[in-house]
Amino acid sequence: MPTPQSGGRDAAPANTANLAGALVDARKTEQTAMNGLAGAQGHLDDLTAVIADLGDADSALVSSAHQRDLEQRYYRVQRTVRHDVIDRMTLDVGRSLDSERDAAHASASSAAQRIMEIQSEVMREWRALTADLTAAVTDRTGYVAILDRLEADRLPDFEEKFFELLENQSRKNIGQLASVIRRAPGEIREKIGPVNVSLLRSPFDRGRYLQIKVDENRGLAVQEFLTDLKEISAGSWSAQDRGQAETRFAVMDRLMKRLASSESGDRNWQVLCLDTRRHVRFTGVEIDDDGTQVNVHDSSAGLSGGQRQKLVIFCLAAALRYQLTADDDDIPTYGTVILDEAFDKADTTFTRMAMDVFLEFGFHMILATPLKLLQTLEDYVGGIGLAVCQGFRSSTIGLVSIDELDTDSGETP
Repeated sequence: MPTPQSGGRDAAPANTANLAGALVDARKTEQTAMNGLAGAQGHLDDLTAVIADLGDADSALVSSAHQRDLEQRYYRVQRTVRHDVIDRMTLDVGRSLDSERDAAHASASSAAQRIMEIQSEVMREWRALTADLTAAVTDRTGYVAILDRLEADRLPDFEEKFFELLENQSRKNIGQLASVIRRAPGEIREKIGPVNVSLLRSPFDRGRYLQIKVDENRGLAVQEFLTDLKEISAGSWSAQDRGQAETRFAVMDRLMKRLASSESGDRNWQVLCLDTRRHVRFTGVEIDDDGTQVNVHDSSAGLSGGQRQKLVIFCLAAALRYQLTADDDDIPTYGTVILDEAFDKADTTFTRMAMDVFLEFGFHMILATPLKLLQTLEDYVGGIGLAVCQGFRSSTIGLVSIDELDTDSGETP
């Protein structure tokens, strides 16, 4: 059994061993703390260096607006910006900026191409206005200056008023012109009606009467003219249809220039399109007592000289009676008709028939005709004046009777 003294000696080595272990642990802890301190000091030194570098950076190189924009971009990548993630965040922001830059370059290139197209179109449409400019993008300030000048002159306001006037005037005047031209054949037929009634009052030949038939005869030029008039007056000149309005105005401008032109070709075109008498064809139709058509004269081709005169005289007499006689009268208000070289190519039968027509229609005839026809005409005239030219220098006129005339003299009364 140990004694108290021997028990104390046994406990001392045990305590010493425990203290030694604790010391070792403490030294390890110290070393760990020292290492942590060194690491923290190094990190602090790095941060101090970064802060120093940032402090030396010239922030004036970046505008305040750009600084705010960059901050927003970093915050969109990560709400908390720390030193350990700043490089990664910078890469993300850089890639985003590169993408936006490429898109901006592509958009700028497309815009430049569109600007050149617009400026080229302006140059084609208004050569005088853009004489000093090119289609290059570098000249865009010149085109902007033209636009500013037009806006300052209130061109859009006047353009709207211009199109309003065009719409009203085109429908009123151009439409009226087209309507007049289209109605002309029908109106001519109406006017020919009374002439045909007059023609039925005297036979054109034995058992035959002459009638005038009216048919439309519009050539290609007239048809195209009417088509252009219809295009101008149809549709709307409003802003919604401005493209079509521009097209119609171009057609109107072309027509107005031709109508105002004094060039020979345009003058012929004007007569062809505006003289509605040329838009119809007159045909002489012979009918019998029953109204049956027995012969047609669409021209004087194939007729002898006397037959041509016969056709003309009958139409002339009937037209004169229509023009000079009131609706309820049988005798013309003014009935004197003067004919030069009267019936010089007609035979005796036709001459008498034509004179019968004129007398029946109530006309007073003054005729200049060769002496050879005097015997034929003596039954229709009340007096004769003989004109004689001596040596082609002087002429005299004397009143004579039929019996006093020398029909072989060859002179022309």
